[in-house]
Amino acid sequence: MANFSKRRSSARFVAPWWLATRDERIIFYAGVSVLFSVVLAGAKFWLFLLEPSFFLIANVLFTVGVALAKAIAVGVYRRASSSPDAGEVPLVVQYRATLVIGCVLAVSAATYMALCLPLLLGEAVSTRFEPLVAEILALIAFIEIGVAATGVVRTRHAHLPIVKAIRVVNLGSACVMLVLAQAAILSFTSTEAWAWGVGVSAMLFGGAAFGGGVYLVIASIVRGRRVGRDDEPEPLHDSESDEGAPVVEL
Repeated sequence: MANFSKRRSSARFVAPWWLATRDERIIFYAGVSVLFSVVLAGAKFWLFLLEPSFFLIANVLFTVGVALAKAIAVGVYRRASSSPDAGEVPLVVQYRATLVIGCVLAVSAATYMALCLPLLLGEAVSTRFEPLVAEILALIAFIEIGVAATGVVRTRHAHLPIVKAIRVVNLGSACVMLVLAQAAILSFTSTEAWAWGVGVSAMLFGGAAFGGGVYLVIASIVRGRRVGRDDEPEPLHDSESDEGAPVVEL
C-alpha cells in the first residue's frame, strides 16, 4: 500500500497543450470567448429582426468586431506556436497583430458610436423593448460582461503584447455591454427621456473602447519600430573594416 502511494505521488501530471503555460491558457480561453461572441452576436441579430433599431444592430456589429479581434490574436499565436521552429512568438509579429487588432477595435467602436448617435440627438425617441426581448438582452449583456471581466482578470499579469491586446479588447467589450445592460433594464420603465441617457452612455463607453483601439494602434507602431531597430545588424565602422582588410605590401 505504501509503495502504491509512493508511485502515485511520484507520477507527474502532464498538462495538455492548451493548459501548459499561462499564455497558452489565456489564448485558449480567448478562443472559447470567440465562440461565445459569435453565438451571442447571432442571438442579438435575431432580436434585431424582431425589433429593428440602430441600437441593436450597433451592438451586433460591435460584438462581431470583438470576436474578430480576438480571433486574430488567437490565430497569430497558434500559427507561430505550431511552426516547425516553434518558440516564443516574435515581437515584431505580435506588434503587427496588435496593430490590426487595434484597428478592428477602433473601427468597431466608431461604428457603434455612429449608430447610437440618433439616441443622443433625439432622432430615436425610445429604447423601449418588449419585456421578453429586454430580458434576453439583459441576460446577454451580463454574460458578455462576465466573459470580458474574466478575460481581464486572467490577463492582468500578462507581458506578451498580443495578450495585452486581448485585455484591452475585453475592457472595451465590458464598457459597451454596460450600455446594453442599462438600456435593457431601463426598457421596463423607459420613456422618451431615457433614450437620451442611453445615448450619452453609448458615447462615453463607446469612446472608451475607441480610445483603447487607438492606444493599441499607437503603441504597436511605436514599440514595433523600436523592436525593428534593435533587430537590425549594426553597420561596421571604418576603423573595424580597415582592421579586417588584408594588407598588401609593395
